Amino acid sequence: MAKKSENPFEKAKSHLDNGKPEQALKILRENWDAENESSRTYKLAGDAKVQMASLTDSLFEKKKLLRDGLKQYTTSLQLDPKNKETVQAKNMLENSMMEAGIRVSRFPKLISDQTPTFWGLILIPMIIIGGIVAAKALLDAQNKSDIMIEVDFNDQLSSTHVQNFRVHADNGNYDGVKFHRIIDEFMVQGGDFENQDGTGGYASAWYGYCNGQASGDSTCNGAGENAWTVPDEANNGLTHKPGALAMAKTSNPNTGGSQFYFVDKDSTPSHLDGVHTVFGQAVSGKIDGSVVSGIDAIDRISSVTTAADEPVDEIPTIDRIELEGECDSTPDSICKAFIYINFL
Repeated sequence: MAKKSENPFEKAKSHLDNGKPEQALKILRENWDAENESSRTYKLAGDAKVQMASLTDSLFEKKKLLRDGLKQYTTSLQLDPKNKETVQAKNMLENSMMEAGIRVSRFPKLISDQTPTFWGLILIPMIIIGGIVAAKALLDAQNKSDIMIEVDFNDQLSSTHVQNFRVHADNGNYDGVKFHRIIDEFMVQGGDFENQDGTGGYASAWYGYCNGQASGDSTCNGAGENAWTVPDEANNGLTHKPGALAMAKTSNPNTGGSQFYFVDKDSTPSHLDGVHTVFGQAVSGKIDGSVVSGIDAIDRISSVTTAADEPVDEIPTIDRIELEGECDSTPDSICKAFIYINFL
């Protein structure tokens, strides 16, 4: 009789039972689904972290792994609050950490039973003052940004590309990245957070492709995340009109990573339609604080002096990207980005 095949959870649990937590984590990562998150995945990941902590001799690593395990249990309970097994595992871990003198967080506890602790009395006023200073610095930075481009994402027709861009932005990957390729009356291109010259950048998550080839191996045969690419959504009906935001890639399909471009004013490169994925549109902008159209803001970037399509005097560089909306792919969803750019 043929042996019944195990599902990923059973395989991971089997590895844990055999004292192989790293193999269990590998299976969980390979079968993790962002759209269908499972409390069981996080519970088993927490078990793996705790088991790894018991196997290390490094106190620093042990503390980190235990805190990671606690986070996994907490996330599992957010998805399934009544799971007794997870509740018990979380309580046992918290008790063992407390007995070992390991704080749940690397940072001191500021409030206990609604009363400030010793560290709270010292740090809370500093945090409040720091927040005020940070807020003022952020406001000053916004006022000093040379350009702002407001983008409406089309998360219904290009959900994967929108998610990829937003995760990169949320992780800060685009901060400090320049527009390395600028062709006036055509497009402005940036997003190479690796090399800043158009030769680097990869997908923000595993989308089932390694260097443009469909694959079931998230390690990409050992190449790792640097080989991750985004599957094309180019045949979504969106066209390269002025202000369009699209994915840059090689001439081969499914090779997008992190690089993107805006179509310039008076440019309609229709030969790119159905080849490169359009996933957003510049709808508004600012130049030196004055409100302009998104297309005019892009045109300001394209007007810089270049040599071999590279900016030479003014270097348009992303200061930061702020995201708005849930991007749930429904017709009335708000899904935006505000891209702040300075000339350096």
